[in-house]
Amino acid sequence: MSSQRINTDYRVLVLAVIGKDAELIRKVLEQSGFAVETISSSNEIVRRMEGGAGTAVIAEEALDEHSIERLGRTASAQPPWSDFPLIVLTGGGASTPFTEMAVRSRAPLGNITLLERPVRPATLISAVRTAIRARFRQYEIRNHLEERNRNEAELRRAHEHLESLVEQRTNELRKLSARLLTVQDDERRRIARELHDGMGQYLAAAQINIDLLVRSEGARNSPFLLETRKLIEHAVSDIRTLSYLLHPPLLDEAGFDSAARWYVEGFAKRSGISVRLDLTPQLVRMPSAIELALFRVLQEGLIDVDVTFARDGSAAVLEVRDYGRGLPKNLAERFQTNGTAAGVGLAGIRERIKELNGDFEIISTTSGTLLRATVPLQEEGSASKAVPVRQNPHAAMD
Repeated sequence: MSSQRINTDYRVLVLAVIGKDAELIRKVLEQSGFAVETISSSNEIVRRMEGGAGTAVIAEEALDEHSIERLGRTASAQPPWSDFPLIVLTGGGASTPFTEMAVRSRAPLGNITLLERPVRPATLISAVRTAIRARFRQYEIRNHLEERNRNEAELRRAHEHLESLVEQRTNELRKLSARLLTVQDDERRRIARELHDGMGQYLAAAQINIDLLVRSEGARNSPFLLETRKLIEHAVSDIRTLSYLLHPPLLDEAGFDSAARWYVEGFAKRSGISVRLDLTPQLVRMPSAIELALFRVLQEGLIDVDVTFARDGSAAVLEVRDYGRGLPKNLAERFQTNGTAAGVGLAGIRERIKELNGDFEIISTTSGTLLRATVPLQEEGSASKAVPVRQNPHAAMD
């Protein structure tokens, strides 16, 4: 705090009509160590009070009704910490001009001390000292409030900066996660293509050669060749299945419904587990990113389950429900809170859905677990990018 502000804050303003009175008051107070400033008019003293002072000593004859009204407005407009102390020198008697005007005033004057003249110097000094002490406590409250406001502002700035950093890091992690998922999907496509076009073709050629050998006269009944042909047939079938599981062509060519139906039927056939599939008929395909994300949810969650897929004009909802013992409560809650403790696969699925501005939930009870993925669909204006569902989706398997 500057020395100029200190001097201003603790000065004593003196307003008296008779110059001799003002000079006498100034001399008495200065001899007691107070900084005194004499004022020539009531308008001026109000301006000086607003600029900062410790107290004001005013002779009642220096005030009229207008100046009293202005003093009242100034008192009412003070900040919460301030209650400016006024000392008014009045004439003797139960009623004085000042008190009569103050009663008629519509604005409360606040913290006023009335001293009847003639005033002993010791009485005046005591009243001024008391007023200055009261003002000092008010300034302490002001300084405390200002410091608190500064600290709160700094804390808000630090909090906003921290939130900005967290948001920035979260966005970076989300972009990285989305990139990793994209790379993973691309790698699955590549491996599926290589299995189908590479090893699958080699085995298909070997199968043709074995068939030719089996049909030849010399080896028609050879158990070794027959067994080899069966092994190659199984290998071709397994590679085709593995290739489709990595990334089914149906997903790209016919859409989610056909790919989901193929996957569920194949899962039930391979595992012997009964799966109920409930698909709402689709006339128009969803965007490929949404179809892929929902298909990965289906792959991750499918085991002894019911699968339900529904779609309206605004969102697509996929539910995968099993009927086991459910996840431990603490794991399900931790996953809902921060996406952890539920396995890498489910965490990856959550990131896929988040990347599409969707929501992925795990609801676990003692009677089973429900995975629910909700993804908002594109606006109507982007419907031109959609493609119709194929009427013969199983043709994509040929």
